[in-house]
Amino acid sequence: MQGQTGRDRESQKPFPLDMAPTSIDDQYVSCSNNMHNEVNTVYLPREKNTNSDFNNAWNEARENAKPSIHGLQKVHSMAIYVYTNAEPEIYPDFNRQVRDGRSNYGTTSFQYHSLHFYLTEAIQMLKRNQTTCKTTYRRTKVYFDKDVVNKKVRFGTFTSSTLGREIGRDSFGETSCFEITTCFGADISYYSVFTGEREVLIPPYEVFTVTNIQTKSPENNLWCEVIYTLVSAGDQSDLKCKLQNGAKSNMRSSFSAFNRTSGKGYITLYIMLIITVYH
Repeated sequence: MQGQTGRDRESQKPFPLDMAPTSIDDQYVSCSNNMHNEVNTVYLPREKNTNSDFNNAWNEARENAKPSIHGLQKVHSMAIYVYTNAEPEIYPDFNRQVRDGRSNYGTTSFQYHSLHFYLTEAIQMLKRNQTTCKTTYRRTKVYFDKDVVNKKVRFGTFTSSTLGREIGRDSFGETSCFEITTCFGADISYYSVFTGEREVLIPPYEVFTVTNIQTKSPENNLWCEVIYTLVSAGDQSDLKCKLQNGAKSNMRSSFSAFNRTSGKGYITLYIMLIITVYH
């Protein structure tokens, strides 16, 4: 289970707890099959070629990832291995780009389309066999906003949590902690590099209600300085197959522009369709 990055730990300004409006939160509902082809033929080769750390991590995962069960394919096991591996350490940069990179989604500025897709699918496929909601815990060494009771929030990135409250106390701290009821997160322990951490990975699109905030005092002797209680309140995906729908929208715009400026609109349309299908 990953904790906060060094950048996070150095900052004393409270981090926001909100609906993560800049998150890359695509669930790929209704476009999963098409995305498999796009990822395998376009995004994964390109991202391995342009990101040496990711390329090394992916190659290591190919050699060391667990055999796939639970209906997963090898690429899903590899994605979890890459995410949980400490060397090369991909998850800090990946999570930063997922949390803040919505405007870069679909461009080369976002370097992890393939990892985002495979992790999302892996969580969804594991959830088919993990039908009940889970109570998990997350420790951090930073402060978060406290004016959030009864408000809806999302973590906005792939968020590590654990089934054991005391797991990670020394590594991840006890400044701000979360007791989470997640209904969309999946237990990835079998596929994780660190199987003993009993990790449950929560996707960016899960929505929570903050039902309670407790602060430690001599009287209550809480297990963390501040404890946020989060209860699953559904899901929200704003992007909704943007990579597929955006391409279709751009294609339709191109067709319209060509047809308006040419007396041979049908011929142009036919040629563009052929190029699109066989390119």
